[in-house]
Amino acid sequence: MGVKVSFLPGCNPLEHQVILDVFALARVAGCKAYLVGGYVRDSLNVNSVQPRPRLSSKNLRDFDFAVVDSSGLKASPAVALAEMAAEKLGGHFVLLDSLNDIGRVVLDEPVLTYLDFAGVTGSIEADIHRRDFTVNAMVFDEEHADEILDPTGGLADLKNRVIRAVSQQVLQDDPLRILRAYRFAACLGAQIDGPTKEYLRKHVHLLQQVARERITYEFFTMMDCPDVAKLVVEMGEIGLLEEIYPELKECRKVTANSFHHLALFDHSVETIPQLEERWLSLPAWVRQSADQELSGGISRRAATKVAALLHDIGKPGTWEITPEGRHTFIGHDKLGAEMVRPLAEREKWSKTLTRFVERLVLWHLRPGHLFHTGTPTAKALNRFYRTVGEEVPELMMLAFADFGATCGPGLTGVDRERLERCMVELLDGYPAYIEASKRLPKLLSGQDVMRILGIKPGPIIGQILGSLTEAQEINEVTDLAQAEAFVLNCKAIEN
Repeated sequence: MGVKVSFLPGCNPLEHQVILDVFALARVAGCKAYLVGGYVRDSLNVNSVQPRPRLSSKNLRDFDFAVVDSSGLKASPAVALAEMAAEKLGGHFVLLDSLNDIGRVVLDEPVLTYLDFAGVTGSIEADIHRRDFTVNAMVFDEEHADEILDPTGGLADLKNRVIRAVSQQVLQDDPLRILRAYRFAACLGAQIDGPTKEYLRKHVHLLQQVARERITYEFFTMMDCPDVAKLVVEMGEIGLLEEIYPELKECRKVTANSFHHLALFDHSVETIPQLEERWLSLPAWVRQSADQELSGGISRRAATKVAALLHDIGKPGTWEITPEGRHTFIGHDKLGAEMVRPLAEREKWSKTLTRFVERLVLWHLRPGHLFHTGTPTAKALNRFYRTVGEEVPELMMLAFADFGATCGPGLTGVDRERLERCMVELLDGYPAYIEASKRLPKLLSGQDVMRILGIKPGPIIGQILGSLTEAQEINEVTDLAQAEAFVLNCKAIEN
């Protein structure tokens, strides 16, 4: 028996022509198609509880269908229906899993649309109980336009913002669901119920069976949500973070010290609450930069959170305690950056994402180091802005998060207040630097440098031009004659 529901305006499944087309094709094929999964969940009018928007779904519609063979004679009814839908609707058919009867149709117009078809073994009710979480186990039947099938209580859980596993077994059937529990909690602003948390803790080790690409998608999608701090802390408590990034295991060995009131693993996790607490006080241009897509549907904000989590992975390998009891981690920024590349290869990250995280880890100490010996010169500030470039907003987000998670007795009082003020000024100075850079005239090109010095192309050309730009920024060079003299002087210094 169905449960009476109402749908958000424009979200009733029967208002979508493509859904109507699939239902009609199923009848022709002698099948019964049910709309299932995320679209049913997100279309319900439940106190305006809707998933937070994700970069990856801005230009994509995704409809999932469970297909029952009415005759009981077809070997792969879902794949057969998908092939028919591709032909009749002008789409592209993709076979996802022939063994389990799963196919996809991709429609390019007017909006990129995925139609996923999965065959049902047994009844639709049995199929519902094989789904992951109750909020995803609600089913729409075209014959009952104002009802859903909801035998697991998903509607009540959606209203109460609760993520509850349909059973312990479904997590074992597909261990990725251990991570998906947190992703859905983040996207829906929900909490994971007590028994489900215990299931997750018990089976967290099974995540190692899952393809790394699937893990990367779920984790970065979760981290793109604005309020994941509490969930990340919970993931740390059950050992899930180390299952995702084994490099964090060694961080548990590094103890607190005079600057860090937390042990290293806890410090790394604490950067996420600190970053999110700072978010709304950041300048609008910083938040706009962080919200931009970096690569493959992953936002710069999500990548920055992951970089924050990993920023100190080089510390265990560089940890020493002096005879005086001082903890040192010399070169941990460089070692951490070197560790990012093999990690990224294992996790199947894109080159763009890898480079972004690698650079943030490598540079995470730079903002603070600028002020360790007093007020930096204009030359030092400009060099920082020019070197870091478009990553300045996100690097400063990481720096603030790292700073907020560092509250040992060695960084308190006046020193802490001064460093906070300096870092704010460093961030606020970046837009002015960009505007000033745009106004700088280009006095010489690479060809000019080669002509003046009589040399061939090579890395030295870029180095000289960089030094020339630096000299222009602090008004040491203001015209063509001075620029040519500067280049000749660079050659003289080299010789």
